[in-house]
Amino acid sequence: MPVMSERPKKLGPRVTVSVTPGDYDVLNKLAERDDVSVSWVIRRAIQEYLRRHRSSSVDMRKAPVKHPSAPQRA
Repeated sequence: MPVMSERPKKLGPRVTVSVTPGDYDVLNKLAERDDVSVSWVIRRAIQEYLRRHRSSSVDMRKAPVKHPSAPQRA
């Protein structure tokens, strides 16, 4: 089980996202179950997502990938 005191003292840039009430409830229950913050759960989910989508043949820093399903900014 993760321990809150093991987190880095200084984190990088902040990101603000909105989630559905149902997703927030699930995130909150997961956080309570593991005795961590919702932010910790979200950071871990981002880390896992990025790990799954990294490719040694693509340098993610060079060219952003646009996904048709991603919402477009106005």
